[in-house]
Amino acid sequence: MIPPRLKPLILPLWNGGHRLAWRLGEYAGAIRHRRFDRCIICGRWGPKLYRRWVIRPELERRSGVSPTAVEAWARKESCDCPSCGAKLRARRIAEVLLSLDHIGSPPSPARSFRDWVASPEAQSLRVAEVNEIEGLHTFLLRLPHLSFSEFHDDAAPGALVDGVRCEHLERLTYPDASIDLLLTSETLEHVPDLSLALGEIRRVLRPGGRHVFTVPLLPGVPTTFPRARLRPDGSIEHLATPVSHPGGDWGYPVFTEFGADLPEILRDAGFEVDLRFGPVREDDVCQVFVCRKPFA
Repeated sequence: MIPPRLKPLILPLWNGGHRLAWRLGEYAGAIRHRRFDRCIICGRWGPKLYRRWVIRPELERRSGVSPTAVEAWARKESCDCPSCGAKLRARRIAEVLLSLDHIGSPPSPARSFRDWVASPEAQSLRVAEVNEIEGLHTFLLRLPHLSFSEFHDDAAPGALVDGVRCEHLERLTYPDASIDLLLTSETLEHVPDLSLALGEIRRVLRPGGRHVFTVPLLPGVPTTFPRARLRPDGSIEHLATPVSHPGGDWGYPVFTEFGADLPEILRDAGFEVDLRFGPVREDDVCQVFVCRKPFA
């Protein structure tokens, strides 16, 4: 039994020791599985830290996917760069952005996202980041025309909450054809009306502008389906087992589960669609979608 007067001294050491052991285990896993490479975002070479625990047991149970797919989800939501904190999905978005032509310019010769945001090409872009993308956000803040927003269900679109703009994808406050590049990651699944959100995104993009994004994908599921819908009174009607992110039974409710037909849905919404890092497989569910608004 620890004397009560010693607990304030011992507990921080105990907890710190546990955190150190966890971190050493992550580095050991990176060495064992040879997860070392150069981060496309910050440009630094180093380990990529896999964290299986980011997929909660309740989320795994409610989603009903295979153990292999759960491992792939965990890679997508971890494999962090210890230098900039970017997850695998953020690094793949960055890799796609560096490969695109923007406003008629050829793909960037920059070797990292950090270098790209300093280029004249990137500095001229009007970019909307809807909800923070960890790893990318720090560097996106260097863009002079960035419009960053977070979702708050109790705030009106366009309102400021603690100095940060609030945007709802179903009711964007940006003018028509005003955005060159709109970025979201793991966001569309939480929007009650997907069709309305895609219409709003298309409205605010300039001709030739792009929406680059990731969403959770269910391997082996051919058809996108609604998991829940919003009633007129604002309550949620569940059409399948309720799922929320990140906890499974807590967090933001999932309204749409995306299947293999998502590219077709995006084309029906008026976009030219490119799927990167595809196709979706049980061992790789970290795809990036590029939706381009046609010129005509």
